[in-house]
Amino acid sequence: MNKLINKNFSFEETPQTGKEWNDLKEEDRKKLIFNTISEYPLYNTFEITKAEANGIVILKIEKLIKASERGTLLLDLEQFLKNEIDEGLTIWLEPVGDK
Repeated sequence: MNKLINKNFSFEETPQTGKEWNDLKEEDRKKLIFNTISEYPLYNTFEITKAEANGIVILKIEKLIKASERGTLLLDLEQFLKNEIDEGLTIWLEPVGDK
C-alpha cells in the first residue's frame, strides 16, 4: 500500500522563545512554570529540573503514569504552557530508571 506523507509540517517554522522569557534567570523561569502549574492537580506533581532560555523545559516525576496516558498529559501540559507563558516552550521528561 502506497501512502502519501503530508510534509507540510516539516516546512513550518519552529516557534522561538520571546525576549521576556530569555531575559529571565533560570530560577525565575522555573518559578514561573511552577506558579503556573501548581494549582492544577494533573500537573502539580512534576518537578521542574531545567528551564532553559531556548525554551526547553525538563520535568521529573516520581508518580507512576501509564505510558498510554503520559504522552497525552505531556502534550496537554506543553500546550498549556505555550498558551500561558511562551509559545517557544517544549516539554521533555527526564528519564527515570527502573523502579
